[in-house]
Amino acid sequence: MLGDEDRSRLRRLVEVVAGHDLRRVVEKVAGEADPEVLASLASRCVFDHAATLVFPDRVEDVVDILGRWGFEVSGPVPSVVVRERLVRRHGLDEEDSDVSILKAWTTRTTGGSPGLEVFVLPRAREDDAVARAERRSRHEDHFALRVTRPADGGLDRVRSLLVDGLSLVPDGGGHNPYEGAATGGRSVLYFTAPGGRLELTHDGSLADGA
Repeated sequence: MLGDEDRSRLRRLVEVVAGHDLRRVVEKVAGEADPEVLASLASRCVFDHAATLVFPDRVEDVVDILGRWGFEVSGPVPSVVVRERLVRRHGLDEEDSDVSILKAWTTRTTGGSPGLEVFVLPRAREDDAVARAERRSRHEDHFALRVTRPADGGLDRVRSLLVDGLSLVPDGGGHNPYEGAATGGRSVLYFTAPGGRLELTHDGSLADGA
């Protein structure tokens, strides 16, 4: 079962993805941006997804509802980075923190346009303290840009555009070998700003994009 609050969060996520592109994402998170910074980002990145964290009874509950809404949903893969963040924030037992990642796109544009990223932490009770705290704080809600030209100035160039050009603040990151395993896993870097959180992601390890 997926509770009403989490169902509403997913509906909102669908609306957000449909209404944003790279420019709107940057302006949402960082405010008005220098056109040259935007152009440089657009030449190296695309808007990849918007993300949230939900707490159903089962991972399958989320897969089922997204399927009914017309989305193609990838098979769940274990989360590494978000799982570690939740463990640190709430002092959870790692064995009680089985976080999965679901990726979803509309069936007409699978993989070719921005999609949804849903972190799923099944909890036995809807009023679970961790679920309540995370729904309130929305720590894991974010927009994500995917690096499409890592060799053109490397990940460092994109990171510099975000920090120096947009005044975003680095907020950790990591590498998940389970996601996109065929291409060396997936690396992420997080940034914060008054307007929200931004994730920078690319295939392979962080060293591969440097």
